[in-house]
Amino acid sequence: MVHSGIKRIVPSAVRRFVRKHLIPKSAASIKHDKYDAELRYWKDQLAEMMLWYHGQKPDWYGLPAPLEKQRQYVSDLEIVNAVITSHVLRPLYSRRLRLPLDHFARQRLLEIGSGPLVPILQFTACERHALDPLNDLYCAAGWPLYAYDAKMCNAYAEKMPYPDGYFDAAVSVNALDHVDNFQAVAAEIERVLKPGGKIYFEVDYHEPTVTEPISLNDDIILRAFQRCQLTKVAEAGKADVYEATGTYNPSATNDDRLVLWHGKRNSS
Repeated sequence: MVHSGIKRIVPSAVRRFVRKHLIPKSAASIKHDKYDAELRYWKDQLAEMMLWYHGQKPDWYGLPAPLEKQRQYVSDLEIVNAVITSHVLRPLYSRRLRLPLDHFARQRLLEIGSGPLVPILQFTACERHALDPLNDLYCAAGWPLYAYDAKMCNAYAEKMPYPDGYFDAAVSVNALDHVDNFQAVAAEIERVLKPGGKIYFEVDYHEPTVTEPISLNDDIILRAFQRCQLTKVAEAGKADVYEATGTYNPSATNDDRLVLWHGKRNSS
């Protein structure tokens, strides 16, 4: 009776405000907000990339629009050609992970959090696997993931659908702070790596946000990867790293720290 009385007295607009702003959100609601924000961003970026590819936009995050001779023609789908052109002109994973493009030759390679651009396409002569829980939704937004030269997997990193010891190596850039359970993801990476398998990842140390809800530091990472020998290779401000690797992002600041780790899974 008390609740029904309140409902009659309190205007509906006020009740909606209370539900939206004052009642704590459930974990499911927070996850929905996170993925919804990701999809809105990448749907906008699809249109921006095509303008860039056709020279109607002078640059895309600091990458000048390609000349005709620089455009790649590897597919009947124009967006695939645009994506591959961006990777050829700016091989960010090679730069950010400090690895040559042929580093994984003849290996089975996993990318965790591949997004719609699937940057492991930059690495040559390897079997590429790209895992992201939004892959199907990226496709629905227009990104041609299943036309890429990679095996796409629509799944959460907390529970990967791969057998034990399946991969020679795993990489991730600016994605492990987007997950829901970092410790579970670390355990899964260790599980799917072969004994002696290599891991290379860059993580963002920052305050939690909607799309990046995990706040990480060295201790959390070292405790999570119990079965790997990790080495911290580099740490620098996010704006400085972006500038050094030819990327322009006006929202990047040096308050966020980008940290690069290289590691190897233990033999047992």
